Amino acid sequence: MLNRPAALKTLSALTLATLFSAAAQAAEPTFESLATLHVKPASLSAFEASLQGNAAAAKAQPGNLSFSVFESKADPTTVYVLEQWQNKAAYNEHLKSPKLLAMHALAKTALQGGIEHMTLQGVGPGTDVQPTKIDDQSATSDLFVFLTVKPGSLDQFKANVSQVIPTFRKADGNVAFDIFQDVDHPEQMVQLERWSNEDLHQANLKRPMIDTIRAGYKETLAKPMASGRVLLRDITQG
Repeated sequence: MLNRPAALKTLSALTLATLFSAAAQAAEPTFESLATLHVKPASLSAFEASLQGNAAAAKAQPGNLSFSVFESKADPTTVYVLEQWQNKAAYNEHLKSPKLLAMHALAKTALQGGIEHMTLQGVGPGTDVQPTKIDDQSATSDLFVFLTVKPGSLDQFKANVSQVIPTFRKADGNVAFDIFQDVDHPEQMVQLERWSNEDLHQANLKRPMIDTIRAGYKETLAKPMASGRVLLRDITQG
């Protein structure tokens, strides 16, 4: 049996080790990823069901911050998966999930081509973690805007969007307004907007701040903003 001083020393060492471990995990960057999948029309229903099963399982896993599945309204066979994890280690554990492995097995015959992955990091102030629950998922108005920044304009782009992001997030009906940078291709950005319904989304387009962000984009983007706009349907929960 340990004497009292030895026991206290052991307890202190364990406490410190726990604190250091927790601090190290908190210091790790979040892991964020956007996958684009092109599904064969005949396989769409079965594959989306598999994606939804994977999403539900992922949300229950330790370290998951959010997990969303969208399909393009213009082309429902184009599907996007946005996932956010506390750190890369949590994501790596998810890669062992039976639901994910089943989805990957189905993907071998269900997809047209491979899965396109983008590793992301947030641009601008505040958190970019997506809401884990939306009151009426079927009513939301959602879109991605894929953006390419001109060479030499990256710092100006980030400064511009950092000024307008808080204003959009405070707008009536806004669920999320975030801009992500492709870690491997820093000139590539993804803007995600989520609004509680289409009417409030359209009302936002009439606000003066829209002119501000469009002027900044005209100055810093290599392609017009409209060319990368994709209207989305949230199918995370079926």
